Amino acid sequence: MFGYLRLILSILVLLSHLDIRFYGLNQGVIAVVIFYILAGFVVSHLYTNIFMDYKLFIKDRIRRIFPLYLFITILTILFITTTHFGSPHFTIFNIFSNLTIIPLNFYMLLDNAILTEPKWWLVPPAWSLGTELQAYLLLPFAIIYPKVRYIFITISFFIYMVANLNIIHPDYFGYRLIVGVMFIFLVGTSLQKVASKTQTKFDILFLFAVWFTTLIFISTLIYFGFEIKAYAKETTIGLIFGIPIIYTLSISNIKLPFNTILGSLSYGIFLSHFLSIWIVEYLSISKYKIESVLGISLLVALVGISLEKKLPKNKKSVEKM
Repeated sequence: MFGYLRLILSILVLLSHLDIRFYGLNQGVIAVVIFYILAGFVVSHLYTNIFMDYKLFIKDRIRRIFPLYLFITILTILFITTTHFGSPHFTIFNIFSNLTIIPLNFYMLLDNAILTEPKWWLVPPAWSLGTELQAYLLLPFAIIYPKVRYIFITISFFIYMVANLNIIHPDYFGYRLIVGVMFIFLVGTSLQKVASKTQTKFDILFLFAVWFTTLIFISTLIYFGFEIKAYAKETTIGLIFGIPIIYTLSISNIKLPFNTILGSLSYGIFLSHFLSIWIVEYLSISKYKIESVLGISLLVALVGISLEKKLPKNKKSVEKM
């Protein structure tokens, strides 16, 4: 079931980058928040039930994230160097940061841009992968050590709420930097424990507290007419709807065909849709733009996962989140 959800989320991100909005909301942000929860869910399952070893876990995450990412990165480099789209400018640092992914969500501090017109790095959605990779490095410690988990949750949720009150930068600290969103990944770990019936009282309390607090918080801001900055609405909606959706799917016994392949395609679409947008813009395609971008993204994803299947497999791994 998660494969279908991931495909829907990746398409929502694609549509958001085509400047399509639903009721004035950026649905791509909502989708990314739900992706964060899913990532935490999978990490909890992987670490507690499969790997139980930090090095093996990190190697698996690298193996699952980088091959398709590097394939689409290479395609993007070939496109922008042959067409000169976006007036690319390569430096050792921006190539390094783009290939390693992790620095990309620090774009407000580090210049990772390779394109100059518009100013983007090679795979613009990959900033969220940078956040996820940072979370993967930290989450096992939160899973093993309860005190570390409590500290992460307390600090992160506090920073998130302060950011949404516009005391600190709401976009950076409430959506992009790990210090403000780590608790969202930990929501996923608690959901996995509840789904597998290994939860503690804290897991139940934590999930209820996040869900109820965010609902009351955003409702209060809207009701009293406070100015809502950046993506406060979208991130809270992602939490309010993401928690029950992922829990419901996790305990569902419904088996749908093509779940795994759709999950793999969703990752390829997520990574390649900006390249598809640039190709469409370069070719000056204005009619059926959405269909063209989706079609190119799907084609790139299909080719990418076909090549990925030829790589050595890790039998312990699970489908990509």
